Amino acid sequence: MGSDFSVDYEKTTWVHKLDPRTKLVFILVFATVPLFFTDFKYLLICAALIAPVWITAKIDVAPIKALLVAIIIFSLVTMVFATFYNYNHVDQKVLFKIGFLTATDIGFYSGLMLGFRAAIPSLAALILICTTDPANLAKAMMIMKIPLSVAFMMMGALKMFPLVFEEMQNIKTAQIIRGVKYGSFKQNFVAFRLAVLPLMVNTLRKSRVTGIAVESKGFGKRAWNEYYQEFSLKTVDYVMLIACVVIVVAAVYVRFVLGLGLDAMVTQA
Repeated sequence: MGSDFSVDYEKTTWVHKLDPRTKLVFILVFATVPLFFTDFKYLLICAALIAPVWITAKIDVAPIKALLVAIIIFSLVTMVFATFYNYNHVDQKVLFKIGFLTATDIGFYSGLMLGFRAAIPSLAALILICTTDPANLAKAMMIMKIPLSVAFMMMGALKMFPLVFEEMQNIKTAQIIRGVKYGSFKQNFVAFRLAVLPLMVNTLRKSRVTGIAVESKGFGKRAWNEYYQEFSLKTVDYVMLIACVVIVVAAVYVRFVLGLGLDAMVTQA
């Protein structure tokens, strides 16, 4: 299935071989560092640092196409709303108007900042999702003393994505057999509206089966303390962790020592 993330799990790139704990640190770094800067040029540098990791991981885009589109749409919507937001600042310049909406330079640069801040950690998280089996991620989180309930919710959410996509594909096939048309935006919308209820019902059924299964294995007693495999940091993990530390130190130095990375227009907004 094109929606099954597991097509990427079995690859043997250096990113796949990273310990899940290292990848969690990687995400934490790229969720924190963008908050230091308001100048989109520095945020663009943060995004550029993720690009080599993404490329060398050889991630198959097809299974995550919907998630990529969702990230792009969310970032663009954030940018558009900020661009047309009225900051009422005396120094702002009007870029253009659409009816009663006014786009300003302060709004535009604020939108770029917010868009990058939304996209960067999301892309970093996608690297983790596409290169780590959810079960291994949950085990690594438990080793890190993260509460079992949090680790299980993370694993359950990642496991649920493929199930939902697969169920939607089954419903779509059934609809086509019964004469439901796909093609135009209106036809797709009508078909999706008809699919929402059975999709929710079938997903809830599978969730209930999962809940019964884990409760029968003692989840309620929080007694899952055994691991079927050991996790150990390798050379590549130490290199990545050192790189993360260097990025954080460099970001702190540039922002708080050199005083760079702030956009005056965004700051005054």
